[in-house]
Amino acid sequence: MAEIEIGQGKSGRRGIALADVSIVPARRTRDRADVDLSWKIDAYRFALPFIAAGIERPLGSDDAIAAGEKGALALIDLEAIWAETPDPGAVSAHIAKVKSADVRVAVSVSASRVEELGPHAIAGEADVLVIEGDVVSAETVSSDETTLNLKTFIRRLDIPVIVGGCASYSAALHLMRTGAAGVIVGVDLPELGVGVPLASAIGDARSARVRHLDETGVYCHIIARGPISSGADVARAVACGADAVLVDASVVGSADSSDDVVDNLRVAVATCGYTNLKAFQKAEVVVR
Repeated sequence: MAEIEIGQGKSGRRGIALADVSIVPARRTRDRADVDLSWKIDAYRFALPFIAAGIERPLGSDDAIAAGEKGALALIDLEAIWAETPDPGAVSAHIAKVKSADVRVAVSVSASRVEELGPHAIAGEADVLVIEGDVVSAETVSSDETTLNLKTFIRRLDIPVIVGGCASYSAALHLMRTGAAGVIVGVDLPELGVGVPLASAIGDARSARVRHLDETGVYCHIIARGPISSGADVARAVACGADAVLVDASVVGSADSSDDVVDNLRVAVATCGYTNLKAFQKAEVVVR
């Protein structure tokens, strides 16, 4: 992409937001009943391409459990639980509560506390571990000589790991090389002046995924995180290269919004001539 001159001696790329992207319909359309919205990560297949965040209180979040029952991956906030009840038994109880609804469970924890709290998620039989933060790098180095190397940590685990966020080609590639099954893409910190518009960030991560696949033969999933609240947003994210999206559970689990989000995504895929999300990633897009 051509760079824009900011001033003498400094230039930068123009970033593209999801809202600026439109998907081009192909030469044929499909019956929406034939559209498969499922995606698979590691050994798990989900009917919908959503990771639904929101379980952080005793007895869990009804929206997140409902999202899981509809086919999303329900996400528990481990640190929120731990802050309220610092007991491994409480973590196991939350996981068991969600699993009792026959729902797959992911557990999130920050990179700074994953070595401390991650084992509790694994002991509680979480299906997926999510190492999440505003910005997460493959290696964190401190002046006091403490170091967290995610490549070493992740490769010791027996469950699939999703890690992020990131927003550039190099950061995504480094996270993929940790052995993660998926990478969260999306950084937006306006109060710090830090971030990349989401469509551009997904596009960069998509390129990193191609290189990682060429190098290792391993496909790493891209999980888009950002201003995603509608079926159109999800469709744009997938068309840019995402495999799934990380959203608030209310987007998928509430009775008011979930049907519209899923139905609109299904119609978008069918209207553009595709029957599954993997093929839909190849859809032509334009920038307004």
